[in-house]
Amino acid sequence: MKRELQLIPDHESRAGIYHVTSRAVWKTFIFDSAGKEFLRQTMRNYEVFCGVRVLTFCLMSNHIHILVEVPPKQDAEALLDAPDEEFFKRLGPIYSVDFVEQMRMLVEKTREDGIEGDKQGLTNDEGVSAGVLADRYIRSLKEKYTTRMCDLSEFIKSIKQRFTQWYNTENSTKGTLWEGRFKSELVESGYAAQTVAAYIDLNPLRAGMVDDPKDYRWCGYSEAIAGKKEAQLGLLNVMQGVENVAPNMELLGRLSKEWNQVMNDYRMVLAVDGIAAEQGGAPVRGESNSKRSKKRRGYSREASEKILEAGGKLTRAEMLRCRVRYFSDGVVLGSKEFVNSFYKNMKAKAQSMPNYQGQYEKRETGARKLRQLCSESLFSMRDLQKDEIK
Repeated sequence: MKRELQLIPDHESRAGIYHVTSRAVWKTFIFDSAGKEFLRQTMRNYEVFCGVRVLTFCLMSNHIHILVEVPPKQDAEALLDAPDEEFFKRLGPIYSVDFVEQMRMLVEKTREDGIEGDKQGLTNDEGVSAGVLADRYIRSLKEKYTTRMCDLSEFIKSIKQRFTQWYNTENSTKGTLWEGRFKSELVESGYAAQTVAAYIDLNPLRAGMVDDPKDYRWCGYSEAIAGKKEAQLGLLNVMQGVENVAPNMELLGRLSKEWNQVMNDYRMVLAVDGIAAEQGGAPVRGESNSKRSKKRRGYSREASEKILEAGGKLTRAEMLRCRVRYFSDGVVLGSKEFVNSFYKNMKAKAQSMPNYQGQYEKRETGARKLRQLCSESLFSMRDLQKDEIK
């Protein structure tokens, strides 16, 4: 089926949720830890640029799953008339600081000086001011980028192309890494989206890679447990259908109680959907051996019942395990005052060094909370994502 026929009706004015899958060529296991991490960061960068919302995802060793909400195309068009700074914020994650700054200077200079005559390929019709021509030129500059926004194909294509470039450079190889175009299916919000999200996050459990999805670093549920706001907002949208939360990270603070309950509810969904099939059960007609084998891997009935009895809540020990990197890579660990004092001293020393590049200028404080851990009194100097637990 042609890609445009799979889009939600009225996709120009309505958002749609899609389950996207793409597999490595020849089903080879090319995604190691470094590759998965690069792919995850690339996905998050293009999420900002394209204006889409990743609801959840799972990066396996030879294929990827992404559940993504694509806003209506008119949202990208609205960016043409929005303040310039909103446009530059969208460019930041995927373009260099120098490039964005040059673009900003060009736009500011054009607005200030205007355009006379037929400069920049624009014809100065009789009665059209230099300011109007400047606005037209700036709009044409922005359109080169906004046409790639709020577009499912552009989002996935950009991620795959960027990863291919990185992988080939790192491994001195050439050629494609992906098995054709990606596959996508339109998903209804609500129960259907919750079911697909659970299916995606249960992939590492079904593959026998971990005993619990929270222990697999490269999936949306694990990121949410680790305190990543983007992942939390994605699952919040899946479970509650909260709209317009992607650009507003502060919303999570106002929904903290709801978020805790949502996380518990979602864990119970995983416990039910992820239970292993009975070993001696009769095979389903037409079901492949591979699919049957995967269904037999999952939560044991006892483990599933234990999660349900706890209402989906994680124990203190489990939460600590989900923050294991803080205790080895946090640089400094202690009270907020202790970490800030160390950071202030380190920043002063760094500024006095001859090769100082200003890497600490944007940070006023050094203390970073161990998100969702259990205590308001423990901070780290690095804001870390949890490590994969093996």
